[in-house]
Amino acid sequence: MGGANTIYFAYGSNMCPEQMARRCPGGQALGQAELRDWRFLINTRTYATIEARPGAATHGVLWSLTPEHITELDHYEAVAEGMYFKKNIIVQRADRPVEALVYIDPVCELGQPKPDYIRTILDGAAHFALPPEYIAGLARDWDVTNATSGQQE
Repeated sequence: MGGANTIYFAYGSNMCPEQMARRCPGGQALGQAELRDWRFLINTRTYATIEARPGAATHGVLWSLTPEHITELDHYEAVAEGMYFKKNIIVQRADRPVEALVYIDPVCELGQPKPDYIRTILDGAAHFALPPEYIAGLARDWDVTNATSGQQE
């Protein structure tokens, strides 16, 4: 196969390096990025998604992935079944804007995450040193105790 790598913006459990090592072995983490005017949420399907929201910001991690990795992520994110759809979007790195692929679940009604799932998200956020106030906000919003962020909820 082969082909050019894709820049992927992970904002949920795919921020976790251990999970990405299993799903996309050899994928390269490129560091933090911010998606402006989109908010993070856990929906009624109990999974992370984002929705357009002026003034909001979703922090995440950029990955450089091969076409084979993207095929694997499409499977994990159930793209063929309509669970998530893919969109190219502009995210902000510290030094410049970057176009990145993102997966979005169209269901945006608020739900409650499974404890292990939100902890995986928080572990990834902490590993890549996302802003502490963002990590604390996620832990608070989703009622997580003893999160990797070190915050007392």
